[in-house]
Amino acid sequence: ALAVRGRDLIGGGAFTTAGGVAATNIARWDGSAWSALGAGTDGTVLALAASGTNLYVGGGFITAGGIAATNIARWDGSAWSALGDGVDEVVFSIAISGNNVYAGGAFAATGTNAVAGIARWNGTTWSPLSSGIGGNVFAIVTNGATLYVGGDFATAGGLSAYNLAQWNGVTWSTIGAGEGNVPFGTVLKVAVSGADVYVGGSFSTVSYVSASNIAKWNGT
Repeated sequence: ALAVRGRDLIGGGAFTTAGGVAATNIARWDGSAWSALGAGTDGTVLALAASGTNLYVGGGFITAGGIAATNIARWDGSAWSALGDGVDEVVFSIAISGNNVYAGGAFAATGTNAVAGIARWNGTTWSPLSSGIGGNVFAIVTNGATLYVGGDFATAGGLSAYNLAQWNGVTWSTIGAGEGNVPFGTVLKVAVSGADVYVGGSFSTVSYVSASNIAKWNGT
């Protein structure tokens, strides 16, 4: 995973050194040298998202900087902190919209809140997005008030939605007119440019049209 925080490039993964410097699973490149982010994490980093001075880090770990932080944590530039009780399984994706941090992964609970696949952290507590996602979430991207979610699932908020869905802040919906307008295979990445939504993953058709592993929805 990669993210830009200010002038720094942050890299996450499964490693013990960066540029010959000890750095456990996460490191910073300042344009000339690598450095560690404290004691790093005790497991693989799979997702990064920056907002101001804060860096949100997700993956498969139980500590960050030596403190308990289950699969998700925050680095403020000098110290690590947990996001409540964290989440109970691996975090594959993180997105930020305003004061909300969204985490997607292979989980069914966040702290004391029962959620499925995706959850929202408002700075104080975790909460579900309706009844959540019926499977794994590998990608989240925000575009204004809309959240686009990709992964390996068949439902979103109880609706049929094969591997791609959108959340408007209140309800879930499919992208396009009916379930045929979504990929028939796992979505691993999502990107948005204007009204266009790009998806990449493991699929061969979208809306019954041949599309080998990458496709665009033009918002109409």
